[in-house]
Amino acid sequence: MPLKIGDADSSRSLVSHIKYTSVPSGLSSDTRADESTVQWSIAVSGGVTYLIKFSSNFYKKHLHTSTKKLANVQAEYDKLPSGGDDDARWAAAQLAADQTKFLKQLGHRSRGEQDCGVAGCGHSIGEHTGPGRACAKVTQKLEFPGGKAVDDSGKKVKKAFVNYACACTGYAPPYATARGLAGKPTANPLEGATAKMNDLIWMDKIPRATFEKVLQDSIKKRWTELGGAGAWNADGEHIKWDFGAANRGCIIKINESTKLADAFAAGHSAVEVTMKLDNTDVTKPIFTACHLDGKKTT
Repeated sequence: MPLKIGDADSSRSLVSHIKYTSVPSGLSSDTRADESTVQWSIAVSGGVTYLIKFSSNFYKKHLHTSTKKLANVQAEYDKLPSGGDDDARWAAAQLAADQTKFLKQLGHRSRGEQDCGVAGCGHSIGEHTGPGRACAKVTQKLEFPGGKAVDDSGKKVKKAFVNYACACTGYAPPYATARGLAGKPTANPLEGATAKMNDLIWMDKIPRATFEKVLQDSIKKRWTELGGAGAWNADGEHIKWDFGAANRGCIIKINESTKLADAFAAGHSAVEVTMKLDNTDVTKPIFTACHLDGKKTT
């Protein structure tokens, strides 16, 4: 039975992959391309082409696709009662496998997977500000200086706070370590602030032509409102990506206990995205999506 995923006409086709050699199998596998290499081109009138790029790991954090691993869908299919509508059974299996994938992806952004995994460290990325991303965390402990309760003359010594600098010489979260051991070329495509919830764009649920039209129209709208590139904020402008009533459910608000069917039924179809502008080449302005504000999802 074919997978219940978006076809070549869906926005799923915008998410590019590269080949890598999986460890330890030695087989060639697909993995998502590093966002720094991704660039979408959207032709606009008057010989202008919008170039769309991504930063701050937006590409991995917020653009999600249904699983294409048939074995995972098959496993869910086998759990469901037989008989009845077999096509509906496969659709339910795909939904269950997608839920597992999306929750696993969210788990990769947890402190358990993003705090440093070096023995004796365990500190966050924000505390790794030393040379070579060494840990700069200093812990204070109330103890007897030198570990002695009395000094050499026999007098009692008062406890005092003693500073202990973390000995970690480089940030190494478990998620990145696991990807490295698997042979994946991008170490940590989810690096950054940890999260227990996320707003994702379900690319399989949006026609590619619609996604590209929404990008083009939303950028044009803000450009017109500002009166041109000169007023575009250096920190980015807030752009609404509204995929319309026909694509309700394409935006999923997910947390650790989310049921994907319920999140889809909630019918969200619009998000607010911060986009920066590089207008060096006026015929090919570069718009970089760098942040999605979950509080503005509708």
